[in-house]
Amino acid sequence: MPGMIDGHAHVMINDDFGPVERDLDITDISYNAVIVSERFVRDGFSTVRDMGGPAFGLARAINLGRVVGPRLYPSGAFISQTSGHGDFRDRADAGFSINDAGDLSNFERMGIGNVVDGVPEALKATRLNLRNGATQIKIMGGGGGSSRFDPIDTTQFTEDEICAITGAAADWGTYVAAHTFTDRAVNRLLDCGVKTFEHGLFISEETMQRIAAEGGYMVPQMWGISPDLARNPLMPEDKIPLVEELGQQYADFGRNLLKNGVKVVFASDYVGKFADAERARRYEIGWRTQTFDSNFEVLKQLTSTAGEMIAMSGPRNPYQAGKLGVIEAGAYADLILVDGNPLEDITVIGGTDQWFDAPEEWEPIDTIDFVMLNGAVYVNELD
Repeated sequence: MPGMIDGHAHVMINDDFGPVERDLDITDISYNAVIVSERFVRDGFSTVRDMGGPAFGLARAINLGRVVGPRLYPSGAFISQTSGHGDFRDRADAGFSINDAGDLSNFERMGIGNVVDGVPEALKATRLNLRNGATQIKIMGGGGGSSRFDPIDTTQFTEDEICAITGAAADWGTYVAAHTFTDRAVNRLLDCGVKTFEHGLFISEETMQRIAAEGGYMVPQMWGISPDLARNPLMPEDKIPLVEELGQQYADFGRNLLKNGVKVVFASDYVGKFADAERARRYEIGWRTQTFDSNFEVLKQLTSTAGEMIAMSGPRNPYQAGKLGVIEAGAYADLILVDGNPLEDITVIGGTDQWFDAPEEWEPIDTIDFVMLNGAVYVNELD
């Protein structure tokens, strides 16, 4: 089968948010990222769209053959408003006055995120990411579950700010992706031409229909409506009751996306400590077969549909020699050989119903016997 594609991961946010903010520097997370990248390939992933973090140097190292890793489509620092989902300052940080020039989080210092307000700052952050090699731009369009100070129902960025960002991206031939959850936020984003919607778990069928009609993609991590989410160590305790309630209310989210013709792409939302993020990725594969009621649909989300989405980066796409996510003449030679049929048994590509009760230590998937990336063999256990 084709090598798999993860449409939403954070390769460089590879520890819990607290340690990243308070205890680590760019060397720590860069070293961790080498391990993360190797494990992506060993799990059969040939391409990853990185949706926030300083992954440009890692992408260069992979392309030069210095690091084993998947093709990376880096977004650079995610762009957030003050008080938005990407504002990771602690309460103890400076910031009681807007005039405090030293008010920066470690996330900003290391290039994981940018906090901006107003059109000039939004344009500058977008153009900086494009200058550094972003293949697409990632913004925070609404609140989130793992952030401490922005309620999940909030709408973030004004229309002027969003349209300025999408216009700057379009000037470079690429598109904007947005973290978002609600109808109000998604429709504002659509008004400005945002193309991919990350998460989006609480939108109505009417909004789904608009996404489909306007050629957008949904890139949800479906574990966000799993009953196991409350056990995620990154989840602030005070948000757990709300998340549990929303998971029950929107249990048919995946089925409704398909019913309304929305194209869906696989997303692990890989973030945090290895033991948690890698278990979450494998759980996501298994859980998706339940929420979409189809192994075939999930395999499409992992391969061909994701390849279509990634190609929207147009001239900013660093891999234009062939298609991704398919096996056909002229496509990139990204292949995995699996001992079993994932149409019948999703466990053969790592899918599982275990998340935090899965073994903590990562182990290779013993049914993935062969991994080829762009014609080069990285795993061969056929002998």
